[in-house]
Amino acid sequence: MAESSDQCEVCKVFSNPNRLGILLALREGSRTVSEIVKETGASQSVISQHLSMMKARGIVTSQRKGAYIQYSIKYPEIMDAFDIMRAVTDKIQGK
Repeated sequence: MAESSDQCEVCKVFSNPNRLGILLALREGSRTVSEIVKETGASQSVISQHLSMMKARGIVTSQRKGAYIQYSIKYPEIMDAFDIMRAVTDKIQGK
């Protein structure tokens, strides 16, 4: 049962548009919070909050680069799951 609970926690990342936007921004490589804000249009506080949650769940990682912190996807395979979910959603919606 613990394994399915862990999977549910990871899947929660896909259940929020802001977190999906962050994943899409990070898909191309590491970004600072400011860069993610520019790409998503969400506020800095919203992005920081979601990055914190995603980091705690092991989805993203951070690395200090001078005065900035760069965030990146810890396991790029998560984008494979994202792509599968998008394809299934498109099929369900008849796209």
